[in-house]
Amino acid sequence: MSKSWMSQALGLGFLIFAVSCGEKSKVARDLIDRELFFGNPALASPQLSPDGQWVAFLKEKEGILNLHLVRWGEKLELARALTAEKSRPPAGFSWTRDSRYLLVAQDSGGDENYRLRRLDLSEPEDPQTGLPVAQELPIRKGARAMVMALPKGKPNEALLQVNERDEKYFDIERLDIATMQRTPVWENREGCADLVADLDGNLRLATRMTQDGGTELMRVEGKKLSKPILKVSWQEAMGGFTFRKGGRTLYLETNVGEGDLSYLAEMDPKSGKVTRLESDPLGRVDLSRAAFSEATDELVGTVYFDDRKRNYWKDKGFEEDFLFLKKKFPNLEVGLADMSGDDGRWLVLISGDMDPGTYYLFDRKSREVSLFGVLRPDLPKEKLAPMMPVRYPSSDGMEIPGYLTLPYGVEAKQLPLLVMPHGGPWARDYWGYNGTAQFFANRGLAVLQPNFRQSTGYGKKFYSAGRHEWGDKMQDDLTWGVKDLVAKGVVDPKRVAIYGGSYGGYAALAGLAFTPEVYAAGASFVGPSNLFTLLNSIPPYWESVRQQFDYYVGDPKNPEDEVRMRRQSPLFSVEKMKAPLMVVQGANDPRVKQAESDQIVEAYRKRGQAVEYLVAADEGHGFARPDNRLAAMLALERFLHRHIGSELQQKAPKWMEEKLTKLKAGGTIPHGSEKKAKTP
Repeated sequence: MSKSWMSQALGLGFLIFAVSCGEKSKVARDLIDRELFFGNPALASPQLSPDGQWVAFLKEKEGILNLHLVRWGEKLELARALTAEKSRPPAGFSWTRDSRYLLVAQDSGGDENYRLRRLDLSEPEDPQTGLPVAQELPIRKGARAMVMALPKGKPNEALLQVNERDEKYFDIERLDIATMQRTPVWENREGCADLVADLDGNLRLATRMTQDGGTELMRVEGKKLSKPILKVSWQEAMGGFTFRKGGRTLYLETNVGEGDLSYLAEMDPKSGKVTRLESDPLGRVDLSRAAFSEATDELVGTVYFDDRKRNYWKDKGFEEDFLFLKKKFPNLEVGLADMSGDDGRWLVLISGDMDPGTYYLFDRKSREVSLFGVLRPDLPKEKLAPMMPVRYPSSDGMEIPGYLTLPYGVEAKQLPLLVMPHGGPWARDYWGYNGTAQFFANRGLAVLQPNFRQSTGYGKKFYSAGRHEWGDKMQDDLTWGVKDLVAKGVVDPKRVAIYGGSYGGYAALAGLAFTPEVYAAGASFVGPSNLFTLLNSIPPYWESVRQQFDYYVGDPKNPEDEVRMRRQSPLFSVEKMKAPLMVVQGANDPRVKQAESDQIVEAYRKRGQAVEYLVAADEGHGFARPDNRLAAMLALERFLHRHIGSELQQKAPKWMEEKLTKLKAGGTIPHGSEKKAKTP
């Protein structure tokens, strides 16, 4: 996990002035149909085959995103379907090294128990389905199997992580892709979290969390582990382990030692000696990632996500081609999405804050750039709004970075505001296209996305400042963002709402519970309401990182933590919650169980307070089905229109209204059906 610090940027007032007085303010803003934001994209998640001849990608088939395949350079219309899922898209897929197979992961209704199946692209299609012959990996119901590595020198093998023996921990197995036979490699009886193989597919390293919240790194020696070769404290981190050719050294990202920001380092796995190679040249943010050649496995560049992305190239050829593309697509982000095994062909994503993105095929030898596909071709980009980096001080003076999106063509004065905290909380928001922010900006709302303390990427001091601060300082980081915009006259203090998912859903509930004077409405999407029940019901396969929850959120068995966690749980302050609430939940969510939403809704209803509850029976921690997604956003759009006066697209298709009715029916809780929330 990346942890980083922050730095100075342009002031909020200047950015608002620049937009509100610009040319766009003279143009009338029209409402954009919600389906253009939340319906299925025209394509998604393309991956280039190692031989550079094919592109596999997701495309709609009978309303669901399904896997398709097209030859390099051919039009998308010629793509053939590889899957025919009826309920939800594949959860992920990987090419095998010989470009013959695709390994496809799929769960059931969002339960995240991933099954793995193999599609053989070299055999004739199944005459009954017209699809490639598929073979599923046999695995016990309720277990997960995930691809860990595909060694180059062994194209017919894959390393898998499987929790079939013990649902709490992932063992390593070797898969013969041709026969789909599994061979045990290493049993994880030590409670390890990260397991690292070298380029030849040999298991070499393992990490394990310590009781004090830190992490230790060990060598895998046969069936056992060595003594720790590197230890980091609870404030520090290490990850991104990538072995170099020959396996004598490896790269990693860490912030161990002096200094605040994470850096790229090289390590000797025998001695554990760490050599610092590079940190942010501007001294502002953590290292985001290192990029490697597919052909040579050598380091070719590093990436830093500041207010916007910055690239630093180590390979002259990569740099020249990247700059060639930057010149061709000025003022947009150039992202190297994938490349062929010889580095000769690139799949490139060109995107921006007002552009969801377009994929291009780039032949490095000929310098030919050809269109592959536009993600949302019908979305009128000229009506979207810029996303602006902002900074403001929190309650204790800590500077909070974030992003602000203002309505297109409207003066930035006394606007309704939607505060939209991200999930995690061990994550962050980035500059770029955000469909939800753009949708609500199109409805006349200012949208604030704060990277509150404990967001990743801004240094270990910023990250560790969030320890034990759920509902406290982490919530202040949102509240003071509202105050800053109100003081500048941008926001009407009586028309402020908060909405988020996962941790963002918790923050929405906490906002209504702990700062009821700030928010006129709140909406929680799969958000926990009770820290005790949350920690008591996390998925079994998170056991290896449970100490992170105990250390950063709190240990329910610790009397001091118990008192604080009760105070920080919105459920136990429901009597303070005055604003209308909307709650959205997936019934199969393994991370934030439905009980988290049930109990806060029931508490609201017992007090006769306004609450709207939607439950999707076929979803988990996020809505993968477009019909569920659109119906939920329709409800949220209407909710915010009623309570803070945002604009509303009046009409919705009949099928969407029917789906919304079904989700509302799913949220009908029989009185007294919930278990009473208890602290230990």
